[in-house]
Amino acid sequence: MGAIGTGSAPRKRIALVTGASSGLGREFARQIDLLQQVDEIWLVARSEDELQGTADMLTTAAAPIAADLTVHEDIDAVRRKLDAERPEMRFLVNAAGFGKFGDWRAISDEAVDAMIDLNCRGLVDVTRAALPHMGDGGRIIQVASAAAFVPLPHMNVYAATKAFVLRYARALRWELRGSGITVMALCPTWVSTGFEQVARQSGGGHEVGHLLGAQKASTVVSRALCASRLHAAVATGSPQAFALRVAGKVLPSCITMGGWDLIRRL
Repeated sequence: MGAIGTGSAPRKRIALVTGASSGLGREFARQIDLLQQVDEIWLVARSEDELQGTADMLTTAAAPIAADLTVHEDIDAVRRKLDAERPEMRFLVNAAGFGKFGDWRAISDEAVDAMIDLNCRGLVDVTRAALPHMGDGGRIIQVASAAAFVPLPHMNVYAATKAFVLRYARALRWELRGSGITVMALCPTWVSTGFEQVARQSGGGHEVGHLLGAQKASTVVSRALCASRLHAAVATGSPQAFALRVAGKVLPSCITMGGWDLIRRL
């Protein structure tokens, strides 16, 4: 009688969520937990205490990873953990990011560099670390913004970083066609999170007025997950964001920037 092989153990299914200590990242972790489609949720952000607060909300096993995604060494640590454990990544949600209000004189060089590093380079580096561990059925959600659709004076660097995320997600999706991995850019308008508080912590914090039509994080995330299941390339999450997407396609930038300049003064 031949020996019966034990076979290899199944790979652990995970979701990796950046920016998971608050806002959209925390809400993505919560709603992915409700789906009960993964064995573990890896939570990435700078604050270990706040990550633990997110982990305590979940029924799925959670792995808090304190990492600053503007720092190469911290991204390398995330990559090494992935390579060592070799999980099957079912979800990657890049929700880490921030913005600042103000014109070019009002925002410090340090804040500008950090926005570019986190919103662009950090997102790309985490995606590249994750892709070798994704396969058929894997879902990538890159959190951009409706700001990606038009240039925004007095938020010029933030809007430019989100345009980068949108273009990167669209091109990566094309490269991955046939692999079974879905890539989607999420482009909502204002969301009721801690974004505004951080954005106003600059010399130009007063230059953008009331955030009209802000949505709940829970609504944005539930619509994003639904759009991802439907293999959408871009999700806006609201009629306002969709209208801005259309406006960015059909109107000259001088008109959309002029309209924004009126709205920001409200």
